[in-house]
Amino acid sequence: MFILCMILPPIAAAISGGFSSFLINIILTCCGWLPGVVHAFMVTKNARVEEEKEQLIATIKKSENTDAVKQNSIFKSLLAGLVVGIILLIFFRE
Repeated sequence: MFILCMILPPIAAAISGGFSSFLINIILTCCGWLPGVVHAFMVTKNARVEEEKEQLIATIKKSENTDAVKQNSIFKSLLAGLVVGIILLIFFRE
């Protein structure tokens, strides 16, 4: 993608950032090649950061769900142990 930023900055900006980034990059590239390249790099980097952020958020949510399930199973185990203990006390009390 970075090679595309160097060769055709508007196309790289369009792929990474969408139509508005494409239009801004066309204007910047018309002003000079370097501003277009810099903008294309920025848009591409921002798209990568957003993608990594979404993956991290998904991982955190998955971890939270797993922790909730573990806590639920621990609670159920403790409750079952308590019930069994009470039943044993009732039967073996006398």
